[in-house]
Amino acid sequence: MHPVVTLREISSETVRRVTDLAVAPDQRGLVASNAVSIAEAYFEPKAWFRAVAVDEELVGFAMVYRDPPAGDFDVWRFMIDERHQGRGYGRRAMELLVEEARKDGATAVTLSVLPGERSARDFYARLGFEETGRVRGTEIEMRLPLT
Repeated sequence: MHPVVTLREISSETVRRVTDLAVAPDQRGLVASNAVSIAEAYFEPKAWFRAVAVDEELVGFAMVYRDPPAGDFDVWRFMIDERHQGRGYGRRAMELLVEEARKDGATAVTLSVLPGERSARDFYARLGFEETGRVRGTEIEMRLPLT
């Protein structure tokens, strides 16, 4: 039986496990910690965040800016714990995020990624994201059209 990947609400019982998840040491400068992301989410009403779970084990974190009336669905944070990378969990979790964007009626999913040797840029490109040519600070914007 294949493992089931889901996006789960974070609770008082699971928040510590989510904040303990981390990317590999050479990826740490590429994504904010889950603790910082969760704290920031509480100050943005349109932030939506979930733990990535495989069966009953928490393996990652996703946070998006979600504004259905405006058609915005922007992935702010996405990570899979270093112990669980390379198993297809990130791909499936992104597919679930795309399903959420479609439910919202969004026409695209956007995100930004830092360039570099351990960047997730190629991962997103394999999922169909394309560079838009826009730069947000030092990050490259990528977009996945949903139409």
